[in-house]
Amino acid sequence: MTFRFDVSGRRWQAVPAPALPRRHKDWLTRGGALTRHLGALGRVSVRVVAERVMPADADQCRAIGVAPRTPMWARDVILLLDGEPVVVAHSVTPLTHSRSIWQAMRRLRTRPLADLLYHDPSVTRSVLVSSPLGPRHRLHGRARHDARDPLVGANPRARLWARRSVFLRHGAPLLVTEAFLPRFWRRLQATEAAQTGQAARARLCASGSKAHA
Repeated sequence: MTFRFDVSGRRWQAVPAPALPRRHKDWLTRGGALTRHLGALGRVSVRVVAERVMPADADQCRAIGVAPRTPMWARDVILLLDGEPVVVAHSVTPLTHSRSIWQAMRRLRTRPLADLLYHDPSVTRSVLVSSPLGPRHRLHGRARHDARDPLVGANPRARLWARRSVFLRHGAPLLVTEAFLPRFWRRLQATEAAQTGQAARARLCASGSKAHA
């Protein structure tokens, strides 16, 4: 079977919106494993929310070129940073491939998907695209009901910034979508503010030492 990909779709863009904060643009376009990047900020763990068969929706049909309502194998997880949910993710591949080329994703348990994707030279990745997700998207529901982000709970219409890409292994597609929770951006902002404060104090100490030299 030949797949035709349109990972960008109608709402997904390879270049983030110009008005987005720099930190958003950075994380929405970072290559490599998201869990590795998160690991630089703290201890990363994976909570599996659901693994199930589901029919392909219209967006998935466009993204990986399958027929409407094709049976898909889906895996929904929450990525936690020091025990705090920061990302909700949805991975999906045609059911037939979950029993063959991508069968290892059925055995991951609480290991990150990155264990399969970044240690296999036969796996290639499409461009990363990003989009704000509204309340009707499945990951928005995960953020409200499973990750229980307080800002999403207080404002159910709040949009979540997400990124996605298609991984190919021997021609079989795996669509991965990762949505960042508001608490992630708050944590990142607090970390950046603390680092800025430390740098400012270091400069003051250095200038004070020179003045007394």
